[in-house]
Amino acid sequence: MKNTHTKQSQSFEDIAKRTAFSFFLFSLVLAGLLTVSWYVLVPELTHVEVNGSVRGLKELKSYKAGLEAQITRMEDERGTFLLPVDNDVYVRLKSMKESRLQFQRFRSELSYIMKNIVPDQKNVVKLESFVFDAENGTAEIRGEVRNVGPRSMTVLAQFVEQLQSLPMVADIDTSRYTRQESADNEFFSPFVLRLTMNNAKN
Repeated sequence: MKNTHTKQSQSFEDIAKRTAFSFFLFSLVLAGLLTVSWYVLVPELTHVEVNGSVRGLKELKSYKAGLEAQITRMEDERGTFLLPVDNDVYVRLKSMKESRLQFQRFRSELSYIMKNIVPDQKNVVKLESFVFDAENGTAEIRGEVRNVGPRSMTVLAQFVEQLQSLPMVADIDTSRYTRQESADNEFFSPFVLRLTMNNAKN
């Protein structure tokens, strides 16, 4: 039994001695390959082109940190331009924006009514002046109705009626309707309309 145990021990020692160099050589080659891949292959495979520049892992980390710092700085700068909803400047800016939108909507509606007040007839309503007071919520329109013959007063009444039907118009104060005749024997009706807009400031 002792001889058998001795032979087995000697055989294990012989195997270990014979494979030690091979194992060492394999480990050395593997370590060398890993080292070469880390310094040569990995940088080549991990290069990324950002904004026209090729950047490696280290450069990407610093680039990311720089971007985050820049974003934080820009957000802080943006915060200095933001106003709370109860700030006087914000309230005035909001009011100006709403007034401008109201003026644009009313001008668009006015233009549509003027073009379509008489089908297939152009230049029926001619404006001489148009003043829109957004702060007080009023408007004044001066002009005349022509090119419709003796129906000028009727068309003027239709024009005023269509303006009055607009949701943004609260009231219209009109001048007296008259029909006049020009030097070239054409009928026309001058008008002065003073409008009070909805949501007007008191």
